[in-house]
Amino acid sequence: MAEKLKNKVTDEELKIRATSDEKITVKLTNNYAFQKIFKNAKIVKGFLMALLNLKEYEIKKIEISDPFTLGENNEEKEGILDIKLVLNQNRKINIEMQNTYQDDWTERSLFYNCRMFTDGFQKGHPYGELPPCIHVGILNFNQMISPNYYHKFYLMDEKTKEIYSRKFQFHMLELKKLKYAKEKQQRKPLYQWAKLIAAQTWEELEQESKGNKYMERALEEMIKISQDEMERYLYLREEMAESDRVSQMQSAKRIGRKEGKKEGEILKLITQVQKKIARGDSLEKIADDLIEDETVIKPIYQLVQGNPNKTEDDIYQMLNLL
Repeated sequence: MAEKLKNKVTDEELKIRATSDEKITVKLTNNYAFQKIFKNAKIVKGFLMALLNLKEYEIKKIEISDPFTLGENNEEKEGILDIKLVLNQNRKINIEMQNTYQDDWTERSLFYNCRMFTDGFQKGHPYGELPPCIHVGILNFNQMISPNYYHKFYLMDEKTKEIYSRKFQFHMLELKKLKYAKEKQQRKPLYQWAKLIAAQTWEELEQESKGNKYMERALEEMIKISQDEMERYLYLREEMAESDRVSQMQSAKRIGRKEGKKEGEILKLITQVQKKIARGDSLEKIADDLIEDETVIKPIYQLVQGNPNKTEDDIYQMLNLL
């Protein structure tokens, strides 16, 4: 009963904030705002043009499979937001925004794309009719070792790089790596979209959207969210839910540090640190890239630097002796 009362009070506080004169900065990393904006066909059209290098006239039709509904909730997806659409009555596209680190992100994206690839396929039809499927992951954490913020994956031959199929694609935007983008990358529309999604202030939002009619439309919708009482409440509710998820993860990390990491996790961390040291990365950058405290990375970093020819297993054994 006490827990329910506590939740009720918290909800009342959110409603008071929503109806107050408090200036709220709407961020697209908020799942509610992201869903509201990217389920708008006119706005997502601009994003797809940048992502897939398409001209405006090449996009004939966008069908949103699950149109936006005010107040819809995605708690059962643990913060992952699905935006499913069909482009030009052919290509299926699934866009997901993920704020918190997921160990199984690769497997999750494979699962979503495989399910989308076979969805609706009828027995007796030729396999050639299966449409191209594109999974787009927008991540507010670091997933790949490469410093690039944008990654595009196909099925291809490992040695010759010959493409096996373009019907199964994965696109990934890592928002934490935007600061490493080179000047040439910064001139591309996709970089502007990524910066808009990562923006933390109204000034940044205005700066990134200026001159692009699709982004300007997105900014207009974000301003509407900040001015409407119900929209503000739903935005703040999702903000609080995200804070709770982050708090739970931090608690789990603290427990994990107390109980000790599993051998496989530590070996993986050692391998990642070895690769980054070989590339010349500093301790601070490695900790930032791997989303780990420097106190966790430092002993591994020192052992790898002092023993460059040792394997990850050797470093692991040495680590256990510290």
